Amino acid sequence: MQDMSEAEFHQQVDRIQDLIEHAVDDCDLDLDMEQVEGSLVLMLADGPRLVIGRQPASRELWLATPDATLHFGYQEDNGWQHDGGEGSLAQVLSAVLEELTGDEVELELDEDAA
Repeated sequence: MQDMSEAEFHQQVDRIQDLIEHAVDDCDLDLDMEQVEGSLVLMLADGPRLVIGRQPASRELWLATPDATLHFGYQEDNGWQHDGGEGSLAQVLSAVLEELTGDEVELELDEDAA
C-alpha cells in the first residue's frame, strides 16, 4: 500500500466508490447517495449519514459512521482491509448498514470485476 502512487490511490478509491454505489443500489435500501469533493456520502432516510472518504497522505480510505471513523488500507491481494483487523470494507460497511437500517445487508464488492 505504501508503494502506491497518489494517482493509483485515487484510481483505487474511485473504483471502490463506484462498486459501493452499485452494490448499495442492488440492496434496495432506503437511502440516497452523492459524491461530494471525492467522498461518497450515504444518507439514510431516518437521518444518519455515512461518509466514505479518501485520505491521500496516508493512502487510506476512511468510513465515517455516526459512532466512529474506521480506517482501511489497500492490499493488492485482498482489496480494502480494516486496519484494526475487522475485515474487508464490504464486510464492515455491510455490518454498519445492517445496524443502522435493521435490514439484512450483504454488499458484493467484487473488486476484480471493476
